[in-house]
Amino acid sequence: MADHFSRDLLIHIFSRLGVKQLCQLKCLSKEWLQTISSPYFKKQHSDQSKKRQSLSLISSSRNRPFRSQLIHLSSIDSSNHVHEYEAIAEIGEGNFVCISGLDLLCFYQTGYEGEIWICNPITKKTLALPILSDFSGKACLGYVSSTNEYKIVVSFEGTVDNSDDWNLEADYEELLSFNILTLTLEETSVVGSWRDFLLSCTQYSGTCHQPVHINGFVYWLAFAKDNTFSSDRMTILEMNLENEEVNTLSCPNGYNFGFSHLVEVNGHLCFVHNKTDADMLNAWMLKDRVSEAWCLEYSVEVPQSAYNYTILGYLPRNNESTGDILIQSLKGNLFCYETDTQKFKELQSLNKVKFEWCGLYYESLFSIGMPEN
Repeated sequence: MADHFSRDLLIHIFSRLGVKQLCQLKCLSKEWLQTISSPYFKKQHSDQSKKRQSLSLISSSRNRPFRSQLIHLSSIDSSNHVHEYEAIAEIGEGNFVCISGLDLLCFYQTGYEGEIWICNPITKKTLALPILSDFSGKACLGYVSSTNEYKIVVSFEGTVDNSDDWNLEADYEELLSFNILTLTLEETSVVGSWRDFLLSCTQYSGTCHQPVHINGFVYWLAFAKDNTFSSDRMTILEMNLENEEVNTLSCPNGYNFGFSHLVEVNGHLCFVHNKTDADMLNAWMLKDRVSEAWCLEYSVEVPQSAYNYTILGYLPRNNESTGDILIQSLKGNLFCYETDTQKFKELQSLNKVKFEWCGLYYESLFSIGMPEN
């Protein structure tokens, strides 16, 4: 039966299927196995999966005999269908933070020897990464398509003492540094260690919120020093994951102060500005990176102070050109803003579910193996 279909037609059909269905099809034909396993097909499948993103809820349960905890994932698509998965990963005890690479999830624990894991929820494969000492910074997981690699970037803020032992007046210099780990897909373990990347940051006093990854670039919202010695002025740092060059972007139309955060919305970087005395979330979208052209894309009226809300991202609807903006309050409740009707509503059914983290996710064939002993 496989001979009756051209390779292009197979790729067209298979790229629209879920990962579990593809894993079953790989067992039916050698040709299908080769097609599904090819890097080209994985890229095509990933592009299609991005159009079927779902909202994922992460919870955990203790595994007392082994002094660990199990990570559970539930996925809700744009049709409000709930897909519950069994435990997708097992990590050490303690509080954890989850970051999403959209198709992979990364869990890390803060502390002196913060442990880090990367996981594909669909295949339930988990890989333990090298320990990063004093892991209290902010992290981002990003994909480099040209090299078929993932990079995990962690930012640290701190000071170093430049004075010598004979100088009574200490000379402290503020630094913003990064640690970078490269992860090649299909590996069964990580070869290598974290690399230091020091940025001359005397003009920055630190970063706020988690960074955002979009199409091979990582963005941080950084506090910038100025002549008035104000600490609430901000700029945007941009790192190209391929060559690891860092540049700066201006915030839109002078909105470089106040309560703001960055978010990825439908493949674009958005600067979300909110104030404690306003009931409007204004989302400015970056239309052109080179010219730094921003456009006010969404103005979302919320029932309380806009300071209490954070935009999580954009969830496209099935077979439609529109979608919903996902929003979370400080209390953890979930809401959505319908971009076509401009209605703001609470997701009451989801707010009945107990979860510790939520974010956007899509299925991926990119596999990672178990770490070697």
